[in-house]
Amino acid sequence: MTYLEAALKKRSEIDTANALMSDEQALQNKGAYRSWAMLVKYAVEVEQGYRFRHGDRLYKVLQPTFTFVDTWEPGAIGTESLFAVIDESHAGTLNDPIPFEGNMELFKGLYYIQGGVVYRCTRDTGMPVYNTLSELVGLYVEMADDGDKSHSGLLEE
Repeated sequence: MTYLEAALKKRSEIDTANALMSDEQALQNKGAYRSWAMLVKYAVEVEQGYRFRHGDRLYKVLQPTFTFVDTWEPGAIGTESLFAVIDESHAGTLNDPIPFEGNMELFKGLYYIQGGVVYRCTRDTGMPVYNTLSELVGLYVEMADDGDKSHSGLLEE
């Protein structure tokens, strides 16, 4: 077996192991995931749920099948139906809201923070949305009533 064949076999084994991890485990092992740049370079085709790195974030592919191309960069407007950021480090409570940076699905009853303002989701979006939370007030979120607690300074962007 050549070095290239051995490397390709090892990469396949790593990809198989990566697919078996929960999102929480994946966040603890981000370095094991392929980068977006490498996936674009080789126009890799993947299936729904495939996880990859872009910058310091881990993303998940939302489409049933997807081929990476450089015009669809994660986090850009228009890619919210393609990728979702994986963030398991926040409880989604009033005291530990989930940072919202767009391109995320919202879930009823969880709290999100954007621009220092905390919002409570009133109904599931059913798919990732890119709008700011302030634009979604009355549709999917409401401003959280936190008894005059100030969240300014929390996770400022």
